[in-house]
Amino acid sequence: MKKTWGLLISAVAISAMLAGCGGDKQETAAGGDQAPAAATENAINIEASNWKFNQESFEVKAGEPFTINFKSTEGFHGIGIEGLDVDIQNEGSKTLTVDKAGEYKIFCNVVCGPDHGKMIAKLVVK
Repeated sequence: MKKTWGLLISAVAISAMLAGCGGDKQETAAGGDQAPAAATENAINIEASNWKFNQESFEVKAGEPFTINFKSTEGFHGIGIEGLDVDIQNEGSKTLTVDKAGEYKIFCNVVCGPDHGKMIAKLVVK
């Protein structure tokens, strides 16, 4: 009996984890006040699919405002950027200015399946 419960719990946990990336597109955007994708002169467009981003790096100029437009094109994903106040899930935009030049790690902030940890890109601020 204990073995059956353990197998059932394991199966449910694995199904829930895999559903993160293969989820239906009807899930709503999270992350508060993010507006739909904005078209600005200084914009970067980040798209996430199972289990990658559309580019390995994105470049912006230090001290200039820019808009991040994010969209999950396959599954349910999100982005965070280490050291910056960015938290967008499924779809949204955020405008910010980064004064310090350097490289910042972009990562998927929604546990989305077996290759979730490989969803890494970088923001290069020059």
